[in-house]
Amino acid sequence: MVEAILWMLLALDLYARIRSFRFLKPVDGPLPPDLPAIDVVVPARNEEAVFKSSMGSILGQEYPSLRVIVVDDQSTDGTLVIMDQMAAQDARMAVVRGVDRPTGWVGKTWAVHQGYLKTDADWIGFIDADMSLHPRALATAIEVARRESADLVSLLPGVECRTFWQGAIAASFLQFLAHLYPISRVNDPKSSTAIAAGGFILIRRSAYLQAGGHEAGRHDIVEDIQLARRVKAQGHRIYVRLAPDLAQTHMYGSFRQIWLGLRKNAYAGMDYKLHKFVFGIAGSLFLAWAPLIAVSRSEPLIGLWIWLAQAAATFPITVFLRISPLFAFTVPAGISAYAAITVSSVWHYYQGRILWKDRALAVDEVQSGIAAERSRRS
Repeated sequence: MVEAILWMLLALDLYARIRSFRFLKPVDGPLPPDLPAIDVVVPARNEEAVFKSSMGSILGQEYPSLRVIVVDDQSTDGTLVIMDQMAAQDARMAVVRGVDRPTGWVGKTWAVHQGYLKTDADWIGFIDADMSLHPRALATAIEVARRESADLVSLLPGVECRTFWQGAIAASFLQFLAHLYPISRVNDPKSSTAIAAGGFILIRRSAYLQAGGHEAGRHDIVEDIQLARRVKAQGHRIYVRLAPDLAQTHMYGSFRQIWLGLRKNAYAGMDYKLHKFVFGIAGSLFLAWAPLIAVSRSEPLIGLWIWLAQAAATFPITVFLRISPLFAFTVPAGISAYAAITVSSVWHYYQGRILWKDRALAVDEVQSGIAAERSRRS
């Protein structure tokens, strides 16, 4: 019975904030003549399969003053070749060949920082190399920044899900993310809650510099959320919107690729705190398998009630992901899969490594960076 009540409360909480699930639409009509210049930084490592199409969507922006700096993060496939070919055809695009990262930096923050050093516009965009944009994504983000007096605008992209595991994990993970980071609180200047999606961030240079840029978070694995927190802590306005019509990415590929892609963030999202892992995983699995627990106690009707409550709490996420509503019923599978990924993340962490795809970072190096930043703030 307790499990059923908890899921009903989660469902009611999400539906009480359903206004935040309105999708941001592209601006229409003629664009204002006074749009500010934007420098977009795109870090890329081994993105050969998607780089040409995603970069085409960035260069295809209906925006009058745009420059794109792509950073090859020491790719081992054909990404750099594609970069050079596209840059030769479009003068707005510049290629930066990434160099070895210094001690204390993690891979993405170092790549992004190298690109930032080549910017000079008052507005900077940070866009992932696997992102596909609507032609008016940047124009819409600037319009939102002006309307909301925001210094940082982040578009939460749609996530393409084609397989069972892509849909189940994305639906379950995003459902809990929606509770942890309510958009209404993120957009409220009086609240300290902050989040940004690293796939699409547009930020005013002055706010970026005051927050220390990516250099202040050079050790951050979950660098997007930490940047948003620093920007908001400095008193700047951040504004986040669900924007599947403006930006799209993909949920990795096979289950193995999902595992490798999410592994680096899992324990980092818990601030590397063992108690958060233990209680978080135990609580999540208890909620996930509550229907089966009820059935095992010979309470099938309560088990069905809990399962329906799970689905009700997850249904808005399936609408955002534009996947079958049936994925709302896959919460037990999705949460269990992410729990297994988190266990793997914790295991490697206490083995002294943080793994992301084909790279390994030393835990001591990351933790020394975190300690140094805490010392600086104090």
